[in-house]
Amino acid sequence: MITRVSLQPMVRHVVRSGRLILSSLGLDASPGALLLVTGGGDWVVKQIAVALQTHLTPYYGKVQVLDHLWQQPYVTQANIHCLCRPAFFDGRGIPALHPSNRLVVSWLHGGKDSRDSHLVAACEQLERHWRKVRRFIVPNTTTKHKVLECGVEPDIVHLIPNGVDTKVFTPSGMDANRQRIRTQLGVPLDAFVVGSFQRDGDDQGNPKLIKGPDILVETLAAVHARRPVVALLTGSGRTYVRRRLDELGVPHVYQWLQDLRELPAMYHAIDAYLITSREEGGPTALRESMASGVPVVSTRMGLAADLIKHEVNGLLAEVGDVEGLAKGPLALMDSPSLRKRLAEAALETIRPLDFAVIARRYREEVYRSVFR
Repeated sequence: MITRVSLQPMVRHVVRSGRLILSSLGLDASPGALLLVTGGGDWVVKQIAVALQTHLTPYYGKVQVLDHLWQQPYVTQANIHCLCRPAFFDGRGIPALHPSNRLVVSWLHGGKDSRDSHLVAACEQLERHWRKVRRFIVPNTTTKHKVLECGVEPDIVHLIPNGVDTKVFTPSGMDANRQRIRTQLGVPLDAFVVGSFQRDGDDQGNPKLIKGPDILVETLAAVHARRPVVALLTGSGRTYVRRRLDELGVPHVYQWLQDLRELPAMYHAIDAYLITSREEGGPTALRESMASGVPVVSTRMGLAADLIKHEVNGLLAEVGDVEGLAKGPLALMDSPSLRKRLAEAALETIRPLDFAVIARRYREEVYRSVFR
């Protein structure tokens, strides 16, 4: 007897074949167009796509932001940049794509040794299907090694970090502005405030351990045990962190942002930003903090390992080292001059990561040799 389960691969094969046949008829020919594919959702990759669209539109006849490739299943002759791994290698199967299209994929983080089963499945896809991709873009050295471990040819892997809008994320400049923002948020004016603005859990309150929320709360508790500190939180999926901070007696303020245009002001309210992730492509908050003149304390992973020079433009500790991470905010509390020096150096470090520069690097280092 043929079961529903046994029919599923057959159905997928028929659908894939049908799409490729219809594509061959030229029903959606898009010669010269550039499609930026985000993988869905209003998360950071969508913000990156919209920013890049502005800088790339003058060079292509049409630049379109898509959530998923299946939104244009019959497209042909297009230039396609999937801006994150799930936009093409989602762990369940790769989308059918006509061979006349030219494909670039950004792989942000993750390898065969990941704790995330979806990432492991995606790496298995990568090992089988990497030749369908003309070029890969990775945002940091660690991710480059992970991609190469999956057998990808080194000559088609380009290391280009994700960007930041340095016109939107800027230093506060005036103490009066900082005090006004703290008053609006209900943050004590005289407190030492540590920021954490990323999603690090699901909507059911389960921690996303790859983001290190367990390390975050332990680090803040270790700091608070020695010197008073207030955590300023935003972002979705913060239930676990908020609950644990309550349990550990660490004061915190949570602010839900209705509009991402409110985010720059959050950086103006804090004295330091704490990153405790185990693995990242960036994170985005690293670039935003540096551009906002906020000193960063981070685990040595992702883009932080590439960008930050310890005690020069930020502070680093090894992944999982709670005591090492706690030393960062404590040192910044004791030395306003250290905060100022790190922030000024970070501003110089981040300028080459402005979206205008990153878009130009995409064109010159990757697109020019692949796209038409």
